Amino acid sequence: MIENLLKLENIQISEKLENWEKAIELAVRPLVIGNYVEERYIQEIIKNTEKFGPYYVLAPEIAMPHARPEQGVLEKQIAVTVLRTPVKFSEDGYQVRLLITLAASDNESHLEALKDLSQIISDEEIVEKIIHANTTEEILGIFCQ
Repeated sequence: MIENLLKLENIQISEKLENWEKAIELAVRPLVIGNYVEERYIQEIIKNTEKFGPYYVLAPEIAMPHARPEQGVLEKQIAVTVLRTPVKFSEDGYQVRLLITLAASDNESHLEALKDLSQIISDEEIVEKIIHANTTEEILGIFCQ
């Protein structure tokens, strides 16, 4: 299922960002460019984070930023961003280096992809391979194996 939702052009590696807001902006940008989400989806995630906290930071190293379908999703899709220098989304939160941005067009159609993603992110060895991958092609290969 992931191979249907993750395209090479939606994968990126970044050296260093100033803060978590810049991380969200970078992580969502490929989905904006690909017309999977509206530009406002970036600000909606940031507003949700300010209101509810970083609800999408799942574990050490891993965040899955997303907002509700009505907050700017046009078509379901996934983007992956690897940060060489980790970012914290809250003062006492985990350091994050892997952002898997989810654009869900409704409340159900992405559930199969979430099941696949949960298998990937629950395996520390696979997460380490993704975080230390040298190319976007290598990251795509890990997700779609």
